[in-house]
Amino acid sequence: MVAPLTPSRTPTPSAQSSPPAGGQAASGPHPGAGRSARRTILLPDIDWVEIPGGEFLYQKGERRRLETFRIARYPVTNVQYQTFIDDGGYADDRWWKGLHWPQPESSHWPQANRPRTNVNQYEAVAFTRWLSARFGYAVRLPSESEWERAARGRDGRAYPWGETYESGRANIDETAKYFGSEHKVGEWTLEQTTAVGVYPHGASPEGVLDLSGNVWEWCLDDSEKSVRGEMNPPKLAGVVRGGGWNHFAVYARAPRRNWHFPVDRNLVVGFRVLSSAPIS
Repeated sequence: MVAPLTPSRTPTPSAQSSPPAGGQAASGPHPGAGRSARRTILLPDIDWVEIPGGEFLYQKGERRRLETFRIARYPVTNVQYQTFIDDGGYADDRWWKGLHWPQPESSHWPQANRPRTNVNQYEAVAFTRWLSARFGYAVRLPSESEWERAARGRDGRAYPWGETYESGRANIDETAKYFGSEHKVGEWTLEQTTAVGVYPHGASPEGVLDLSGNVWEWCLDDSEKSVRGEMNPPKLAGVVRGGGWNHFAVYARAPRRNWHFPVDRNLVVGFRVLSSAPIS
């Protein structure tokens, strides 16, 4: 059994001048502040991983092709998302056009290097719009195809590391405490998120982390089925991928798909970002 390890690197805000290697410092009016005062804004340091383009296996053996793209090694953390809030992200309508515009909600576990939870799909999209403007190149949520290519490699593996679940490679409920003993795959159940990157043995073929377990991740896509609930008329639900800390191994399989209403916020869903623009 592979035990969880401590993180070797924590993504943080950066004042570097080159956005390709991470973030950059931007000076300018505080959006929504209503005054002309200038200040330095620290932007998130994104550790980009290049996913080579080409053909890959998707879902149940379908062959798809993608161009090369870059995806964040980790889910967006609390400290990274806080830079959006601190820059007046919830006060600037540029990031919210066509989106439900809420007030921010605190992350359930607020430690700086844990995944940012309690954000809905609209908030994740607004964050990417803001980051695109600040970085000067396109940043967005991954599509399902892109997310799955990053998680499954070219060969369409069941988990980022291989075909079977191996204890200690992901933050899930291995004991299946809430799902029955038939789903038990190990002894670990932490019942909360962990800092990003603490499961290096769960890396994908290209070295992307936390694609299995920890938090479900919002994708750009909608679910195929229309769902009725608080929304009228009915709308398609937003897709989430990857499984979470409170689910068992079957939900952490890379092909697994799930959904939430786009307005949903909870403590088991976060997101990561992607860029398809050249970064030099």
